Amino acid sequence: MTELTRTDRIWRFFAREVDRRMLRLIASQRVLRALFEVSARLGSTIPPEITPVRDTDGALWLRPREVTRDAPVLMYLHGGGFTIGSPRTHAALVAHLARASGLRAVIPPYRLAPEHPFPAAREDAIAAYARLVEAGTPPVALAGDSAGGCLALLVAQHARDAGLPLPRAMTLIAPIADLSGDIKARFAAAGDEILIPPAWAARVRKAYLRGQDPADPLVSPLLGDLTGLPPTLIQAGRGEALAEDGRRIAEAMDEATLDLWDGMAHVWHLHAGRAPAADRALAQLGDFLKARVS
Repeated sequence: MTELTRTDRIWRFFAREVDRRMLRLIASQRVLRALFEVSARLGSTIPPEITPVRDTDGALWLRPREVTRDAPVLMYLHGGGFTIGSPRTHAALVAHLARASGLRAVIPPYRLAPEHPFPAAREDAIAAYARLVEAGTPPVALAGDSAGGCLALLVAQHARDAGLPLPRAMTLIAPIADLSGDIKARFAAAGDEILIPPAWAARVRKAYLRGQDPADPLVSPLLGDLTGLPPTLIQAGRGEALAEDGRRIAEAMDEATLDLWDGMAHVWHLHAGRAPAADRALAQLGDFLKARVS
């Protein structure tokens, strides 16, 4: 059982009673983006010794004090249903993961739907990975949450097929892996889904795909080949809808572990620095990476 503190329970309450309602009722992705930028900063804290630095490509770099300037790189792809989120919304999460793993981390931006539907996000994520390879700093670790987890899998598949250096390990937080089928019904059937309402899931898929076949493996990595990828640790809330995607990924990969947490909202890790459960989860992900890239 997951041990939850009073603080963890308060954040879970906000996810269910505030965030979920906003996702259901606010149709404008631009409005949701602005709200997410504010809520993410209020709901998390970057360790004081880490100063985010933005490069000329818009990527955010985070280096813990004890990590050298030429340390191996962790590339993290942020979530947000392909429609919201940014490197800044996930800076605290990734800063804590960088500190736990002993790596310097980079969060590249990618274009968001509906202004930039598929394949924009995939193209941008692959281009960001390629830039790191070309710069002589191929990522030793690849990570992402939700939509970012989907993109991380797509990047890893591309790197494998294109003969690019593969990361030594991956960590995924409640990754989206299959956008096919009746996605609204899948979310409605998850009785313990705390954060994501079925209407939001259906809305973002429509905005992202714009008529593209959701069963295309370039959209849904689970419908492609997941063999030959690095060892992977997947975390998700036990009752959330995307826990099933995590289970199917773990079964399809050569070496993957699914770690389910009881009573947690989708990507509770976003409360890094403010919620003990978020910090514990990120510490475990960091330990997994450290053991495989050191």
